[in-house]
Amino acid sequence: MGQEKTGRVNPEIIKAMGAYGGGVARSGRVCGILTGAVGMMASLYGTGDPAVREDPKLKPLAVKLVRRFEELTAPYGGVDCACIVEIDFNDEQKRRWFRSAPDSTRRRCESLICDMAVYLGQLLEENRPWPEG
Repeated sequence: MGQEKTGRVNPEIIKAMGAYGGGVARSGRVCGILTGAVGMMASLYGTGDPAVREDPKLKPLAVKLVRRFEELTAPYGGVDCACIVEIDFNDEQKRRWFRSAPDSTRRRCESLICDMAVYLGQLLEENRPWPEG
C-alpha cells in the first residue's frame, strides 16, 4: 500500500520483508505488520548511507507507528505474534488451522493489517516525503 501510494514500488523491499511473517521467521516475536510499516517509513525517510543523517521525521513517525500498533494490540496482550494469534507457528497443524479455519485468529491479523495500512496512509499524507503529482 505504501509503495503504491508513493509511486516507489520496489519488489526488493517486499522480498526483504518475506521472513517477518509469524513474528520474524515464525518465532512468534514482534509482528511483521509493525516491522513492515516501520520498514516502509524508513525506506522513505532513510538515506541508505550511514554517513548521511536520515530525515529528522523518521524516528518520530516510527514512534507513532509503534504506539498505534501497541494500542491496537493491547487487547491481545502485546505486539508479538504469539500474543496476537495465540498459536505456535512452528506447528504445521496449527498453521493450517490459522490459514484456513473460518474461526481462526487470522482475522485479527487481517483487521490489524487494515488498521495499520489506513494509519500509515494518513501519516504519509500528513508528512509527504515525495513530490506532489
